[in-house]
Amino acid sequence: MLRDIIKKEILEGITSAKFVFTFLLCSILILLSVYTGITNYSAEQKEYATAVALNKKNMESQPNFLALGSLGTKINKPPQVLSTIAIGVSEAVGRVAKVDSSSDPNLVDSKYESNPVYSVFGALDLTFIVKIVLSLFAILFTYNAIAGEKEMGTLKLTLSNRVPRDRLILGKGIGGLISLLIPLIIPMILSLIILLGYPAINLSGQDWVRLMFMFLMFLLYLSVFFSLGLFVSARTHKSSTSFLILLFIWVVFVTIIPKVSVMVAAQIRPIPSVHEITAKKDAFLQQTLVEEQKVQMNYIKENMKKTGQTDQEFFEQFKKWGENNRKEYTAKIDSYNASLERDYQVKKQAQEQLAINLSRISPAAALMIGAMSLARTGPEEHARFLASVRIYKRAFAEWINTKLYGSINYNAMQTGEIGSKPILDDMPQHKFEPESLAKSLGRILPDIGLMLFLIIFFFVGAYISFIKYDVR
Repeated sequence: MLRDIIKKEILEGITSAKFVFTFLLCSILILLSVYTGITNYSAEQKEYATAVALNKKNMESQPNFLALGSLGTKINKPPQVLSTIAIGVSEAVGRVAKVDSSSDPNLVDSKYESNPVYSVFGALDLTFIVKIVLSLFAILFTYNAIAGEKEMGTLKLTLSNRVPRDRLILGKGIGGLISLLIPLIIPMILSLIILLGYPAINLSGQDWVRLMFMFLMFLLYLSVFFSLGLFVSARTHKSSTSFLILLFIWVVFVTIIPKVSVMVAAQIRPIPSVHEITAKKDAFLQQTLVEEQKVQMNYIKENMKKTGQTDQEFFEQFKKWGENNRKEYTAKIDSYNASLERDYQVKKQAQEQLAINLSRISPAAALMIGAMSLARTGPEEHARFLASVRIYKRAFAEWINTKLYGSINYNAMQTGEIGSKPILDDMPQHKFEPESLAKSLGRILPDIGLMLFLIIFFFVGAYISFIKYDVR
């Protein structure tokens, strides 16, 4: 009997006008979002390759290491292949960091900075479509599942044939969910075929695992709203009342809770602004540079006129002293910046974690957090990349200072030349290891657990409510 009920629900679902409309709209939106994601990713790959080549060309064209030290190098953040599915914060945060021997690097040049219109309309990715559009369809599929049949009289007629209530609600739940997921699963399979056939997309084995877990979260997310719709429909006696309650809950889950969580976290755990931290770093940098210049001038005054010392001997002595002195002050700047940044990051991470934990009450927030973690386009990956750039800055500063003083030649100085043309063969290279699959999966476990809990909670509520439901 259960099989017959499930079959009946599926047939009624897939032959209805709302299923045809849902399937067509979902197919168009999902395929369009994936195609848009692939196009954006291909463009970002080209931009990244061009920026890396241009940076290398600019560095090689510098006349000496003094000019190179002033210019610095630029570290570009490589695009993530799974941003085709979940863009996350990758377009809103910076993509390039300038690294030199003195200032603390920060990521700048976000896509929103390049073209502010993107910030007005936002990004269209598969995660957004599932979060907004398909969750609304889940409500449309279920708001009248019980209350609507009662209004039409079909529920009373069905139960008059001695159909067990427990099997009827189970059949409605399973059959209705299958009808809802078909418009999602088929376009997703087509999207995977597109990803496989597109030459610019190279998915590793780990990327496929991440993709499968993302699709699993999409299915769980829609199941949450489906079971919620079934529960509310089983608690009301009019489909209009059920729809209004579900729409209110949807607004709270999808829009209000995530935004309020951020506001509450900011009040409970306030942090200084980025501008304040940057201003402190800049002030200390200027103070340290002035102090370094004074120490340098005092050294020259005290040691330049030593008896029996030639200008060339003094120059060689000054080179050794200058290199050590520069390393000392660079280390001092780095130590101050690291201390300031460490304190700021601790407070910032505490605020972010509180906001995330509060927002996880909402399945929409859980979906976004999980999808971004799997796609490696979330705020935690941005913070890890910036931390790697700041670690690299120390290696670059040490290399440029050593090269700067080592390339200065006394005879060349006499002719007005300041060192030789830079050779970049031994320049340290920035290395960044994206988050491992194990850590990403560990990060999304609470989100998957929350969705499973909500599915069970709402469905059990619907089951109990339907057992006691008055069909008259």
